[in-house]
Amino acid sequence: MDINYELLEETKKEINEMFFWKENIEINKEEYEVINDYDQAYENAFEVFYDYEDLDGLSWVDILEENMAKIWEIVFQSDNYAELSNIINNVDIPKIGENYSIDDSDVIDEIEYEIRLCVKSRLVCGKQNPFFESLFKAYKLGGWPCGWNDGKIVVYVPQNAD
Repeated sequence: MDINYELLEETKKEINEMFFWKENIEINKEEYEVINDYDQAYENAFEVFYDYEDLDGLSWVDILEENMAKIWEIVFQSDNYAELSNIINNVDIPKIGENYSIDDSDVIDEIEYEIRLCVKSRLVCGKQNPFFESLFKAYKLGGWPCGWNDGKIVVYVPQNAD
């Protein structure tokens, strides 16, 4: 297995161009479930008891970790897994903290964590992991992926105050 350094550089550029928390963005409702209630999004992202249709009792963090475990499985099956693991765990990505219009440090930390997972997936799988590519796409659009429902990532999009 090879690390995809070229895609890493492309991904870093995409991260630098991201702006989070865009209002009234257009998101494909066949690919994502869109919500506009911040409190509901926060609950989806951080509460363990959120009820997923096919994953009863798992939190959004559980869903993320379950998908990341599939990436690590690929790494650990390679002959040079220790070296690859070290590279993946220490990958340097751009600081994205300035691209927010929100002050909640828990949410900002969660977004940065999830972007890092997307980068790790791209290092291992290229753009071939549907879950992490869909997650990354939602961030590129300016939404906040915050949950899972009926086979779709739930994305929070703020409403314009007008």
